[in-house]
Amino acid sequence: MFTANWLPNEFANATNRMPKFIITGKPDTIRDYLLKIWKYRSLIWIFAVRDLKVKYAQTWLGLGWSILQPLTSLAIFTFFFGFVLSWDAGDLPYSIYVLSGLLGWNFFSYIVSSGAASLQDSSQLIKKIYFPKSVLPLSKVLVALVELVASLVLLILLMIYFGEMVSWKIVFLPFVLLFNIICGLALVFWVAAFAYRMRDLYHLLPYVVYFGIWLTPVFFVVDFFPETLVYILDFNPISNVVELWRWMLFSYSDFKTIYLVNFVIMLFLCVWGMYVFNKKENRFSDYA
Repeated sequence: MFTANWLPNEFANATNRMPKFIITGKPDTIRDYLLKIWKYRSLIWIFAVRDLKVKYAQTWLGLGWSILQPLTSLAIFTFFFGFVLSWDAGDLPYSIYVLSGLLGWNFFSYIVSSGAASLQDSSQLIKKIYFPKSVLPLSKVLVALVELVASLVLLILLMIYFGEMVSWKIVFLPFVLLFNIICGLALVFWVAAFAYRMRDLYHLLPYVVYFGIWLTPVFFVVDFFPETLVYILDFNPISNVVELWRWMLFSYSDFKTIYLVNFVIMLFLCVWGMYVFNKKENRFSDYA
């Protein structure tokens, strides 16, 4: 746990450079709140660097753990589903299919799990220093990006081994990343906005993430899903994201209009969730 006395000098310098605000109990409008987050954007980087240092401090492998974790999941899924059950992914090697699915899923699950817990982990800091609390889950996105890059390196090595080429649709990477991020942040903001009083939500969240992977085509092909239930995958935003990763990287599947519909819905829920989070964040220090 970190307190204000343990913060690095960069944090103190950054807060001193911040513009001065009149702090009241009245919540900001969403526009003012977004402007405030932008003005405190240096804290996002500072918190992300702090988390990375803590996460990999006193470890032999360091950032190598970011490759070992998806590699372990890849080995388990490939062995049981690809070798034991003989599942395949058509023209795409099954191991590449699984790892490309893990890209979007692991990125999403890390943002959700660490972002929701960030308020609890920084409870002592929240009590002592003012800053927009959204900075904490936003900093987890940067940490998740490091994990994502490590998985991408592993995927590139697999693609070289199997002789697979990246599609020209890689130019849509910013859109896919944004969709992936807002899916995670939307859930984080809504959970964090109410979990400061209902801590059961923190305990429920891991189960939601755990069961969510079974409704997302990470290790199974969409054709394996019962035909009468395929609509669940279409209306599952993170399922859309996983399929978009494959569409972008390999042109594996077709682009569906529902992807754009769900993107707009999730963007609205993310902004609305941030607004609700903003209205309630003044009470966080009382329950931290």
